[in-house]
Amino acid sequence: METVSYKCINCEAPLQYNPQKLKFYCEYCRSEYTEDQLRAHFGSLDQQLNQQAVSEDVAPTDVPEGFEEFSSNTVMYTCQSCGAEVITDKTTAATFCIYCHNPVVLSNRLTGAFKPDRVIPFQIAEQDAQDRFFAFCAKKRFLPKSFIAQAELDKIKGVYYPYWLVDSLKDGCLYATAKKIRTWTVGDEEYTETKTYRVKRAGKIDFHDFPYPALNGEHSKALKYVNPYDDKDFRPFTMAYLSGFLAEKRNTERTDVQTDVDKELKEYATRIYKNTITDYDTVEVNSVEVHTLQEKWNYALMPVWMMNFQYEGKDYLYAMNGQTGKNYGELPISKGKLAAFAAILFVLLLAICMLGGWFLS
Repeated sequence: METVSYKCINCEAPLQYNPQKLKFYCEYCRSEYTEDQLRAHFGSLDQQLNQQAVSEDVAPTDVPEGFEEFSSNTVMYTCQSCGAEVITDKTTAATFCIYCHNPVVLSNRLTGAFKPDRVIPFQIAEQDAQDRFFAFCAKKRFLPKSFIAQAELDKIKGVYYPYWLVDSLKDGCLYATAKKIRTWTVGDEEYTETKTYRVKRAGKIDFHDFPYPALNGEHSKALKYVNPYDDKDFRPFTMAYLSGFLAEKRNTERTDVQTDVDKELKEYATRIYKNTITDYDTVEVNSVEVHTLQEKWNYALMPVWMMNFQYEGKDYLYAMNGQTGKNYGELPISKGKLAAFAAILFVLLLAICMLGGWFLS
């Protein structure tokens, strides 16, 4: 498979995107460029992608017995900087050469039907992501010390993940039972009056850029929990933004996720209708009907800082929105810290009970 490496105008070293300065920079000569400057020099940043062949080399060619599934999900690419041949999986669109560590963008992974319409570039730099990770961990009292060791921060990777963006105009109605409850006392008697109402709410709801993960797999859950993104930073897609980061291409079609998207949008619609029912003490939803009037789907790449961590044989995941900083973490618990806390709590409770018994005696 062919690769693309965006080169510095001055020294031709590989360029990377800098989230802090919102510019492309060169680690060798320290030059910095805006997207407009690169376009002025190179023309279309993705032009070379459109001119390359669509073929991919499946790797390895001679598959040992038992490795057929591995072979069917991997491809081989050649690094333009050092010439090394590196194997990666079929959904990877941008990565680093494991030999020279230069960023490479894999051609034809994000072209044609798989070319995203938009991208939100990273707004949070790696150091900031690490600081936020420490702050997140500081709130978890029972974390093992090894989890937040400095060496483990090497596992934090900036990844562009694929999302479907859904524009959907819905028309629906909600039926609910609402109650007003009034209680008063006369002498020693307490009285309660309950008035029951049948309530209907109806109208059109226009959902814009509703995000849904376009990648199946272990990270799909985390991709939901780091939502939402702010659409103010959307830009027309160019692969240059992927340089210096990892990226994945989508492995789902609209038909694969349509049912799940409809279910989530119906839940949001239900919440919106219900929130308009006010001035009642209780509201119970009886039924909701939602119909789609118009719908348009786009495809975008969103920035996520991701870290996988293994502790005592179990895998854990930490993810952070690369634009807003919203995070999600499945973190381990130190059995030693938990046992020590339980022992201290037991001693305190025992002391309180003994003191209580002493005062009562």
